Amino acid sequence: MRHRETSEDTPRAAALKGVRRMLFFAAIFCCLQSVAHAQEPLAKTVKTFKLGETEVKVNVYERAGAAVTLFAPHHNEQGALKAAREAVAAHGGRFVEVESFDETGAPTRRLRFRVAGKNYSVDPNRIYTPNGRKCLSLPADAEDAVKAFAEELLALLFAPGGASLRAGETLFVAVHNNGDVEKSPAAERDSDLSAVAFVKPLRSRTAFRGAFEGSAAGVYLSNTEDDEDNFMIVTEPRLLGPFAARGFNVIVQKPAAQLRVPGCSVDDGSLSVHAAYNNIPYLNLEADITSGAARQRQMLEAVYDFIKTKQ
Repeated sequence: MRHRETSEDTPRAAALKGVRRMLFFAAIFCCLQSVAHAQEPLAKTVKTFKLGETEVKVNVYERAGAAVTLFAPHHNEQGALKAAREAVAAHGGRFVEVESFDETGAPTRRLRFRVAGKNYSVDPNRIYTPNGRKCLSLPADAEDAVKAFAEELLALLFAPGGASLRAGETLFVAVHNNGDVEKSPAAERDSDLSAVAFVKPLRSRTAFRGAFEGSAAGVYLSNTEDDEDNFMIVTEPRLLGPFAARGFNVIVQKPAAQLRVPGCSVDDGSLSVHAAYNNIPYLNLEADITSGAARQRQMLEAVYDFIKTKQ
């Protein structure tokens, strides 16, 4: 026998039905919004900065989504550039790249420029601190031109003034590629950039080279990482745990006070040093230029997962 609804059951059932209908349409709306968001094009803006008498193009790729800026100063590290563009296209944020070409039109690491009719070149990741610019050993007018260019670039990468994160961002991310240390001649491997190169040589061990140990407060080497060319550099110890837990090699840079030492090997003008001097949470993603593409994509995924927990 069919149960006859009472006068109380009818409005209650209608109310439940109305709630279900609202939830259904809300879910549909969210799905449509996500699809529309995913289909948004990656917007590209080309900015032109002056480096002395030379114009330098700086490309900015943007899409709504995560609040983060990715940056590639070296135009020859095409694998890192590709990974960063794809990450912003998939998850949102900004990617900034500095264009640089040699005389044949091939992407190159260094920026060529002219001041007072004379030709110079500079590594665009060695220009962000006074000591770093001094270490370039340029004439005063050329050094002034580099300083002006660096300040303009910093104002684009960070909040106005170049000394803090942009509103809503929780960390800054640089992307790089490095050469395969295994392919270098044995005599040159000690100076190659790799995770192991940041480890201070031990009395009982000769395997660690320590070429860059002067910059590192500590090093985490993951047993799940097979390639020492794949690693991260962080400017704050609190950033070590989340990425070490994902199986990455992680180097913790020394704090600002310990970076202010004579010479050019520690404060070399790099963006990570500028970040430390200004208390900017900074993360550098280094990957083997030959075989590290997949690993760098995993690093970027980990970055976006970390950002989700902070926003």
